[in-house]
Amino acid sequence: MKCRSELWDKGFTLIEIIVVLAIMAIFAALAVPNFISIKEKASKTVCNANCLQFKRMYEAYLILENIDHTYAIFAEYLQEYEKNICPDQGDINYINGKVRCSVHSKGDNVESDDEGNEGVPFL
Repeated sequence: MKCRSELWDKGFTLIEIIVVLAIMAIFAALAVPNFISIKEKASKTVCNANCLQFKRMYEAYLILENIDHTYAIFAEYLQEYEKNICPDQGDINYINGKVRCSVHSKGDNVESDDEGNEGVPFL
C-alpha cells in the first residue's frame, strides 16, 4: 500500500497551473493584435484588388457600349455587377477615374495625381 505522500506527488500544484495559464495569457496578448492587423491588411488588399478589377471592367464596358461615364451609368453598372467588391461592405464610388471604397480608401489621397506638379503645366 502506498503512503499518503506518494499520492500527493503525482499532480501539479495550483501555483504551477496558474503560472502556466499566465504565460499562455501573455502569449495570447502578444499574438492576437498581430492576427487582427493581418486580417485588416488582407481585407484592404482584397478590396483594392477588387476595385482595380472592377475599374477595368467598367472602363471596358464604357468603351464597348461607346458611352461616356456618368454617375448614373456607374451606379447602374455597379448594381448589375451583383458581387461584393469590398469585404467590409464599403460603398464603392468612381472618383477622378478611379474606383474607390469608402472604408479602405480613407488613407489614400484622391487628389494625389495633381499634387507635386504645381509649377509644371499639364500638357
